[in-house]
Amino acid sequence: MKIQAIAVKIPTKRVTNDTIMEMIEEHSPKVNKATLKAYQRMVMHMLKKSGAKDRYIRDLEKGERSSNFIRDAIQEVLDKSGIKKDDIDLIIYCGIGKGFIEPANAYFYAKMFGMEASCFDITDACMSWIRALDIAYQFLKNGRYRNILIVNGEFNAYEHGYPELFEIKDLEQIKYTFPTYTIGEASSATLLTASEDEWSFDFISKPQFADLCTIPHENYKDFVDDTPRLGLSGAHKFVSFGQEMINHATKYLQELVKSVVHSYDYPDIYFPHAATSTAYLLGGVDMGIERERIYTEVFPAYGNLASASVPAGIKRALDENRMKRGDQVVLFPASAGMVYGVVQFVF
Repeated sequence: MKIQAIAVKIPTKRVTNDTIMEMIEEHSPKVNKATLKAYQRMVMHMLKKSGAKDRYIRDLEKGERSSNFIRDAIQEVLDKSGIKKDDIDLIIYCGIGKGFIEPANAYFYAKMFGMEASCFDITDACMSWIRALDIAYQFLKNGRYRNILIVNGEFNAYEHGYPELFEIKDLEQIKYTFPTYTIGEASSATLLTASEDEWSFDFISKPQFADLCTIPHENYKDFVDDTPRLGLSGAHKFVSFGQEMINHATKYLQELVKSVVHSYDYPDIYFPHAATSTAYLLGGVDMGIERERIYTEVFPAYGNLASASVPAGIKRALDENRMKRGDQVVLFPASAGMVYGVVQFVF
């Protein structure tokens, strides 16, 4: 399988760490000043510790819409690859952000471009793009499809976080609201074609941690047994016990990387999920990976882009000449679920 082209589009409304402080104050008018300042100090400390600086979300006042960025990303990969839209066999839409429960969102993007491709969606939180790659690889390898387009639109700020999670209810809520303050938005499109290049995909799933990071429907209790961690922010709102997730990710990702990456000398570049820059960097260096080979520039520049984080890293590294054809690449993201993955390939 070969990545023929990859495109990432970022909205324009910049949200800095100072903006986050202002939003917390704006949406907590009934909170006494001492509690407000204490909460803001904790949030700012955690933002700096994580490596967060900027994130970008849709500017609604300018009329920015998710579909515009998704359309532009798809058009860019078609233009760059030289592959005609009628030659796309399969479209996979992946990720958390979406406009429809039914049908698959991929159908709407096929319709947008007048394509007659097969369509379906994949959802596995921040691992969604990686899962889509895995499925695409199997299809291309067995010859079922020739050209596959993976699309995602991680536009979740207003839908799953803003402004409700900026209201202070108590200081303890920071344990599960803090990750909301790192969220950015992006679309990505990835065009894949069949080739003789071998890829490897390895995963570890830990379902016992499923309730650490969730966005529930109103009726989630009808489908699963309730736990004290579920529904803390209400229906369709983000709950993420970020520090616990990082602790687990450090342990299990290190175990997985050590078991399947047989030499840290040969991969030219490593891409983690952009939920933090510091924890992934420290964890990689602790394993013996050279700091310069771990690409962590996405998180400080754009925030946590959910399943668009890894394609955003690849696109940015290419633009910066940090990555080129022939490079040996390792992707090592962690995701809600929880699940940990390692993907190895030659770009």
